[in-house]
Amino acid sequence: MSAVSHETSPLLSTRDEQNVAESNRKRRRSLLWIGGSVVVILVGLGLVFLVKGSEKKPVFEELKTEAIFGHLEELYAIALKHNNSRSITNGYRASAEYVQSQLQSVAGDFCDVSTQEFKVPIWSELKEPELSSTGIGQGNSFVQYQAMVDFRNFRYGGLGANLKDQQVHVVEGTGCQLKNHRGVKGKLALVQANTACDLWNIAYYSEMSGASGVMIYNDPTRKELMSNRIRIVAWEEGDPLISIPVLSLSNSLGMTLSHNEETVRLNLKTYNSLTIESTINVLCATKDGDEKDTIVVGAHLDSVPGGPGMVDNGSGATSLLEIALVLARDNFKVQNKVVFAWWGAEEIGLLGSRHYVRQIAKDQHKKKQLAMNINFDMLASPNYVPYVHDGKTAPKELVGPSSKIDHLLIEQFDKENEPYKYTRMTAGSDFLPFLLEGIPSGGVLTGAGQRKSEEERILFGGFANAPLDPCYHQSCDTLDNVSKKALGLMSRAAFHAITKVARADNLREWLANKDVQLSS
Repeated sequence: MSAVSHETSPLLSTRDEQNVAESNRKRRRSLLWIGGSVVVILVGLGLVFLVKGSEKKPVFEELKTEAIFGHLEELYAIALKHNNSRSITNGYRASAEYVQSQLQSVAGDFCDVSTQEFKVPIWSELKEPELSSTGIGQGNSFVQYQAMVDFRNFRYGGLGANLKDQQVHVVEGTGCQLKNHRGVKGKLALVQANTACDLWNIAYYSEMSGASGVMIYNDPTRKELMSNRIRIVAWEEGDPLISIPVLSLSNSLGMTLSHNEETVRLNLKTYNSLTIESTINVLCATKDGDEKDTIVVGAHLDSVPGGPGMVDNGSGATSLLEIALVLARDNFKVQNKVVFAWWGAEEIGLLGSRHYVRQIAKDQHKKKQLAMNINFDMLASPNYVPYVHDGKTAPKELVGPSSKIDHLLIEQFDKENEPYKYTRMTAGSDFLPFLLEGIPSGGVLTGAGQRKSEEERILFGGFANAPLDPCYHQSCDTLDNVSKKALGLMSRAAFHAITKVARADNLREWLANKDVQLSS
């Protein structure tokens, strides 16, 4: 505001000036308070000044990208002290302790901080397997096969083993019945992958029938070696695990062994370990809010063993942490109970969120109280695309409410005039256990190893034909891999959605009816 100079009029005498000044001094100023601001009215001069008072900032403005990045710096320091990793057997516990300490320092009356313990199987390949054969073709020649080209371990494919001079038994049919495995005892079962029987059952029935190992080879259309987990998908404590070696073979090697079943002999060495470990989910459930309309907002906190996981998923975990801290400091009042959840063991099959949902589902009353879920997994990919999970790709009965969630997340992008793109809601992250139990879900993300298209480059910038996250599941997923621009944009979308549903007084009606607007 520039200053205004009022000069004395030449038409007024000195005495006149004194009279005017005295008259002005007698005029009184009126003060009006409007929403924490002072309005000063100078009656005689007809001037109005608005003086800013101590009005509280909107809570949305308290969410700072730098604060989120500060939490990321702490998680990275933890990773550096634990083999550059925050996986279950490395820095995960320390990461969970950091989240708890931050919540406990400010949570106060906002939320109850707790942990949920559960057991998980940890499988590790200590060294690449070795495979060789004799008895193929004339001359009984020795052949050494190349790991990662001709064969590889399946994940969770058994313990270490040293098998010599092993016969091969070709399993007839799909491999999904014990009778298919007759004659396999003491031999290496050989099965072609098929859609009629999942890999776990092929391996399980082979072991139950006494096989020394299992080799599952590609169908002719598949070129890359399979690397699936040979494990019950939603594994829980007490479920079986495979102990014999389970190998993935190329189609050519599988066919060669099948054609030489009577004469071939194999030598196989595997160097694997399998342990059962205890781990935790970290939960922060608001003290207030209607339990009948409980909302779970989650992000996985663990990384892969081979990297610190700053984008995957330090970005989602720290965004959720700072959102909870901002709301706690603001004493944010919720209409519906909100559970902030940091999942463990996501990288080995969503086992933390599966455990949480499984425990809820055991009590139908509690399950009915669970209204919706929002998931935040990877919010800062360096070559990012702002993705929103498309509710129309949820299970049929959940399309309506899940679409309401994706529309809510989109509102923040629209407010900021930022483009976004839909992506399918299929497997891959912690919303899945909720969908499978009939709970509507949604989420935002910035992409993993998939490559950016030219169309996406035009819309969102960055580099076409390059991965959205070139360090996905690698040791280079460090702080240098984090896009602060993406982190800010996606965390604001998350904040907007969480606060809107937390204060909604018609949450269930809104979820159930496409024509109803969210109100608070």
